[in-house]
Amino acid sequence: MNPRDDLRARVSEAIDRARAPEALFLDAYRYQRATHPVLARFWSRDVEQVEDIPAVPVALFKDLDLGPVPACASDVVFRTSGTTGSVRGVHRGRDTVLYDRGAVAHYNRVVADAPSRVVSICPVDADSSLGHMVALFGTVEACFDGTVSPATWARLQSPCLLATTAFALDALFATVGQGALDERSVVMVTGGFKGRRVRLDAPALYRTIPARLGTPRVVGEYGMTELSSQSWTTPVGAGSVPGAFVAPPWMRVYAADPHTGRPVTDEGVLRFVDLCNLDSVLAIETQDLGRVERHPEGDRVTLLGRLEGAELRGCSLRAERLREGS
Repeated sequence: MNPRDDLRARVSEAIDRARAPEALFLDAYRYQRATHPVLARFWSRDVEQVEDIPAVPVALFKDLDLGPVPACASDVVFRTSGTTGSVRGVHRGRDTVLYDRGAVAHYNRVVADAPSRVVSICPVDADSSLGHMVALFGTVEACFDGTVSPATWARLQSPCLLATTAFALDALFATVGQGALDERSVVMVTGGFKGRRVRLDAPALYRTIPARLGTPRVVGEYGMTELSSQSWTTPVGAGSVPGAFVAPPWMRVYAADPHTGRPVTDEGVLRFVDLCNLDSVLAIETQDLGRVERHPEGDRVTLLGRLEGAELRGCSLRAERLREGS
């Protein structure tokens, strides 16, 4: 068995067992360091613990090809939304086998007993990682690609999973209509609450759910194009604000001082070390601020906003643009 196949088998086993040993992260780092010439320039030394793996800034996905070498015509390519600039970040991999396996396993683990009928107000582009993820969770009965209409409301009958960005949900609530979702249904909210011109009031948006949608369970999802794993909040009742995000056990999360780069135990820049990124970049540094609590079942991540001056990004921004008609 070649090194890549061996590591894929070990990561798959980690997903199935919901447990990933430290050695697996270090072996994945050494594999990427040995096989990717671009990463080899960043990773000039060996490491002894996960937090020592140098995290690649997420912005570099716009400037460098960080996918497997050599590139193949059959590679899977996801692109960032590109709503705040002309250059879109690119995340390229050989396939989505680990992505799909991990996404479904962690979703089913945290968001238990979710319905298989899906109504989506998320992007449907072929290169949208969010659209790809949502399609893994059931049969997408209707997808409105970030826009809303009276037809959207007509689909919101229990049981269903309503997958939406924060701005798309706000746009839905700005139209006339009424959903009929009970506790069997789930409302998944993803994307940021800060747009180019508007900052949404997150608690107020969540408080509106009972009056407009009924009594579904509500979960938050945190992910990004450059990662292959997602974090989920545990479900809360309609009207409540979801809490910390639970990362899967095969992804380590920690906060770092934005000036020194050293790990910190309080607020810092979030870094993710994702075993499902085996074909691309194991360790990513975001521009999100947060706190992390270590748990054996998965790190708990509390988002605290964005770094000052950080570029706005995400599918919620696209929904804001579509709503404005720009």
